[in-house]
Amino acid sequence: MIKKIIFSIIALLSIGMSAHSQTLDRSIRPKAGPAPEVQMGTAQSFVASNGIKVYVVENHKLPVVNYSIDFDIRPEMQGDMVGFKDMVGELLTSGTKTKSKDQFNEELDRLGATLAIGSDGIYMQALKKNADKLLALAGEVLTQPNFTQVELDKLKKQTKSGLAQQQDDPEAMSANITRVLNYGKNHPYGEITSEKSVEKITLDRCKKYFETYFRPNVAYMAIVGDITLAEAKAQVEKHFGAWAKKDVPRANYPMPKKPQGATVAVVNKSGAVQSVVDVTYPIDMKQGHPDEIKLKVANGILGGGSTGRLFQSLREKHAWTYGSYSSFRSDELPGAGSFSATSNSSTNATDSSVAEILKEMNRLRSEPVTKEELEGYKNYMAGTFALGLEDPRTLARYAISERKFNMPKDYYKNYLKNVEAVTANDVMEVSKKYITPGIATITVAGDKKQVAEKLKQFGPVTVYDLYGNVQKDEPLAAMPANLNAAEIIKKHIQATGGEANWNAVKDMTINMTTEMQGMSINIKTIRKAPNKMLLDVNAMGQSFQKIVFDGTKGYTSMQGQKKDFDAAETKEYADEAAMIRDMAYLNPDHKLALKGMEKVNDNAAFQIEITKPSGEKVNEYYDTKTGFKVKSEQTQTSPEGSSTQTTYYMDYKEVPVDLNTPT
Repeated sequence: MIKKIIFSIIALLSIGMSAHSQTLDRSIRPKAGPAPEVQMGTAQSFVASNGIKVYVVENHKLPVVNYSIDFDIRPEMQGDMVGFKDMVGELLTSGTKTKSKDQFNEELDRLGATLAIGSDGIYMQALKKNADKLLALAGEVLTQPNFTQVELDKLKKQTKSGLAQQQDDPEAMSANITRVLNYGKNHPYGEITSEKSVEKITLDRCKKYFETYFRPNVAYMAIVGDITLAEAKAQVEKHFGAWAKKDVPRANYPMPKKPQGATVAVVNKSGAVQSVVDVTYPIDMKQGHPDEIKLKVANGILGGGSTGRLFQSLREKHAWTYGSYSSFRSDELPGAGSFSATSNSSTNATDSSVAEILKEMNRLRSEPVTKEELEGYKNYMAGTFALGLEDPRTLARYAISERKFNMPKDYYKNYLKNVEAVTANDVMEVSKKYITPGIATITVAGDKKQVAEKLKQFGPVTVYDLYGNVQKDEPLAAMPANLNAAEIIKKHIQATGGEANWNAVKDMTINMTTEMQGMSINIKTIRKAPNKMLLDVNAMGQSFQKIVFDGTKGYTSMQGQKKDFDAAETKEYADEAAMIRDMAYLNPDHKLALKGMEKVNDNAAFQIEITKPSGEKVNEYYDTKTGFKVKSEQTQTSPEGSSTQTTYYMDYKEVPVDLNTPT
C-alpha cells in the first residue's frame, strides 16, 4: 500500500512537471536575480613592533601556512644599470653570513619549503610543523644577507644570454617598444634591460637597493593557513623582530604622456611570417576607481577571451590570427595604467588586423552592446570572482590591496553588486572615455619591408630597435654592378680560411647548452665528411632525441621510439648533413637569389635567399665589407603555426689549428 502511494505521488509530480513544461517559453531568458551577498569573512590584523602590517586568515583544512610580504615602495630609477632590481632577490637567496648557498638550499629542501624573493616582495610556504624553521631562514636573509660577486657574475651572464634570445623574439620586441612608448625612458615602467646596462651592474648598487627598500615599516604581510592570530603574532616578533625599520625614500615619477593622435611604431624582424600587433596607450586609473569595474566589463566584451569581439572577428571570421585579445591595467602611479589590444597576425594580414582592431574599438564607443554580450560577461566575472574566493590567500590579498592602494573598504564586499549594476550605457560611456583608437600607439613587431608601407594609412610610421631607439633610415650604398650570390658566398668562404682549408676538415663537433624551466639542455651536433651527421638532445643525463644520417639513410629516435627516414627526409638530411653549409650552397641543386642589401648590427649586408633541394628556403646575410656571414633566417612550420628562427654570427676570431692532429 505504501509503495502504491509513493508511486502515485511520483506520477502526480511527473504530470505536474510535464504540464509545466508545456507552458514554459524557452525563448525567453529568465530574469536575473539580485546579486548575491559576498560572504568574505574578515582578515584579522595587527602591526608588529617594527612596523610590519600583518593580515591573518585562518584556514585549518590543511597543515600548511603561506606567508607573503609586499613592500609599498617607489624606488629610484635604475638608470644606467637597468636590470639590477631583478637580481636582488636571487642574490638574497644565495646564502647568508652563516650559511653558504648550498647549505641554504639544502635546508630549504629538507624542510620541503618555498622561499622566493623579488624586487618588491617575498613569498614563503611550509608545513605548519616546519614554519618556524622557514621563518628563521627568512629572518636571517633579511638581517644577515651575503651578497657575493661570484653570484652576481653568474646572474649577469644568465641575463645576457636571455637578452640575446630576445633579438629573435617578436613578443619581446613588442613588449619593449610598448613600454618605452607608453611611459618614456624617464619612467620606471619604460626602462629596458640591455647588455650594456647589465654589464654596468655593481654589487654595491644591489646592496644599496636592499638596504634602502627592504624595510619592515613599508611591508604588508599576509599569513594564510593553519595558524591562529596569537601564533602569527609570536612568529612575526620572534623571527622578524630584529629586522630594523628605517625611513624609506619615495621617488616621484613623471606623468606618462598619451599620444596626440594615432602613430605607428615598427620593430623590424626580417623574414618574419607573423606580426605582433599592439594598439596601446597609457590610462590614468587607480585600483578601486569608480570606473574600474565598468571598464572591466567593456574590455571583456571587446577582447577578454575567446568570446570577445576581437577573437571572433580576427580569428573565427577572418582567420588572420590564432588569437586576438584586449586588456587594461590600473595602477597606483598617476597615469601609469594601460590599455592594450593585441593580435599575432600573419604578415600579409598585418594592416587588415590593425584596421579590424580599430574598427571594433570604435564600435564599442558608438553602438550599445547587446544584452547577451553584457549579461554573458558579467556572469563570467561573477563566476571567476566567486571561484577566486575559494582560495584563502585571496582574502588576505584583498585586505592588503584595500589598505595599500587606499581603495574603498567595501570594494570587494560590494564587487558582485557593482558588476551586476553595469549597464550597456555604462559600457559605452567608459569606452568613450578610455578606449581611444584615434589616440593610440600602434606597435608592430614584424618584417618592415612587408608591413611599413601598408601601415602608413593609420598614422606616421617610425622604425625602432629592440630597445626603443629610433632607427634612422639611412640609404645604403648602391648594389655593386654585375655581382652575383655565388661570388658573395665564395668571399665568405675565403674570409673564414679558404676552400682548401675547409675541405681538409674531416669532422666537426658543435656543443650547445641552454636552460629551460631550470633544466639544463645539451645539444651536440657531430658532422663527418662528406655528409654524415649525428644530433643528440640530452637533459638530466638522458637522450631525449637523436637524429642519425650515415650519408645514404637515417632515422629519428625520440625517447626510445625509432622512425626511419622516408624519401623526403632522406633528401632533406643528405643536404643538411653537408660538412660546410656555405660550400654546399654552391652545389647546382641549390638555387641562389641575391635579394638586396640590409643593415645587420648597423652594418650593410647582402641578403641571399637559398632554396634547398627539399624546397625549403633560408636567408643568409653577408657583411658587404668583411664577407663574414652575420645573420641566418630560417622559417619553420608546425601545427601551431609558422615561426622564423634567426641566428646571429659575430666576434669572428682566427684560431690556429693543426688539421693533421685530432682535436
